[in-house]
Amino acid sequence: MCPALFQRRRGDMDIDKIGHVIGKKLMKLLVRISDVVALAKRFEESPVQAMREVVVQTKQAIRETLEKVMDAEIALFLGEAAEGKNKRNGYVTRSYGIKGVGTVSLRVPRDRKGHFTSNVVPASRRYDEATERDVALLNLAGLSTRMLAQVSQEVLGVRVSAQEVSSSMRTLVPAAKRFLDRPLGGRRWMYLYVDGTNFRVRRTTVDREPTLVVLGVDETGRKSVLSMIQGDKDNRRAWEAVFTDLKARGLDASAVKLGIMDGLPGIEAAFGEAFLLAKAARCWVHKARNALPRVPRRYQAAFQVDWDAVQFAKDRAAAESAFAALETRWTRDAGDAVACMKKDLPALLVHYDFPAEHWEALRTTNPIERINKEFKRRSKAMEVVGPEGLKVLLAFTAMRLEVGWAQTPITSGKIHSKLKWRQLRDAKQLEAINEGLFN
Repeated sequence: MCPALFQRRRGDMDIDKIGHVIGKKLMKLLVRISDVVALAKRFEESPVQAMREVVVQTKQAIRETLEKVMDAEIALFLGEAAEGKNKRNGYVTRSYGIKGVGTVSLRVPRDRKGHFTSNVVPASRRYDEATERDVALLNLAGLSTRMLAQVSQEVLGVRVSAQEVSSSMRTLVPAAKRFLDRPLGGRRWMYLYVDGTNFRVRRTTVDREPTLVVLGVDETGRKSVLSMIQGDKDNRRAWEAVFTDLKARGLDASAVKLGIMDGLPGIEAAFGEAFLLAKAARCWVHKARNALPRVPRRYQAAFQVDWDAVQFAKDRAAAESAFAALETRWTRDAGDAVACMKKDLPALLVHYDFPAEHWEALRTTNPIERINKEFKRRSKAMEVVGPEGLKVLLAFTAMRLEVGWAQTPITSGKIHSKLKWRQLRDAKQLEAINEGLFN
C-alpha cells in the first residue's frame, strides 16, 4: 500500500477529504484517486491484510496528531506566568487505548519540574473514558470480570484487568442513579407489585443484603420498575420508607388501586397506610408455599386440585363456592392448611374486583419474581458487587426490561406482542425508547 494514502492536510491541492477522526476538524485523512484504485485492488487480493494496513496507517495518523496536540499543550502550559523558569524535559513513551482505534504508543512531553499533566493522555488513565464505559456495559451484559479481562484485547483493542472491569462500573453510576431516582408523575400507576430480593454485597465485609423492589402497572397496562432500594432489612419499616420515596418522586397515591405482595408481616399494613384508596392482594404462590406443607403428603395431590379450583375459578362467586367445598372436604384431614387459606381468603380473591383480563396478572407476584430472577442472573457475571455497582446492575437490567414492556401490556398474548413489537420497530420508536431510558 502506498504510504501517501494517509496524509494530514497541508494545502488546498489534496483530493477527496475523508471525515474527522479526532475532534472537529482536528485531523483529516486524505486519499488520491490513484491510491484508492490501488487500495481497491489490495482488498480484492487480500482483504484481511489490506484492512490491517489501513488500521496501521490510521493509528499512525492519530498518533502524530495527538502528539502535536500535546506539544501545543505543554507550550501553552510553560507560557503561563507561574511556570516562567520551567522548561521542557524530553518525552516519556506511553501506551494509551482509544475506542475504535485500539492501543496507540505515544510520546508524552515532560517538564523539568514535573508540573505538567496532559489532558489528552491523563497520567491516571491507560485508556479513554469511552472504552471504560464499554468495559462496564459488556460486564453488565453478561461477560464476567475474568472473561472480559481475558478477551478485552481482542474485543476492545485494549487489555484490561479484572479489577479494572469492576472499577469501570463507576462510570455508569450517575446515569443509574438518575434512572433509579427519576420522577414518576408522568404516568398514573394503578397496580403495584412489591417484593424483596437479596444480593451478596461487598462493603467492608461481604454479606447478603435485601433490595426492595416495586413494579408498577400504569393505566395502559404497561409495566415499569419504579423503585429498587437497598435496605438493611425486608420489614415494615423499610417498606414504609420505600412507599414514602415513591410519593416524594411524584407517584399519585390516589391512582393506586391494588398492591400485590407476599405474606411479609406488616407489609400489608404499611401499604394500606401509604395508599388509602388501594386494596391489598395476597400472592397465591406464596400462600401455597405456606399452606400446602401443612397437608399430609398422601393428601397433597388431591388437595392441590381443590386449591386450583378456588384459585382459577371463573368469578368470585364460583371461587367462594369452591372454597366452601374445599373447607367441607378437608377440615378434618388438613385443618391447619384450610385455616391458613381461610385467614387470607379475602386478599386472595380481591383480584376479582378488577377487569377479568387482568386477573391472570394480579393473582400472583410472578411479574416481579421474574424481574428478581433476572437481577440474580445478571449479578452472577459480576460475582460479588459493591453498593454502587449494584445500583448500576439493577438500573441497567430494569432498563433492558423496560424496552420490552413499553410495547407489551399485561393483557398481551405472544402473537399480539410480536405484532406490536414489529409496529414499534417499523415506526422507529424502539430507538427513541432506548435513548430516553439510557439518557
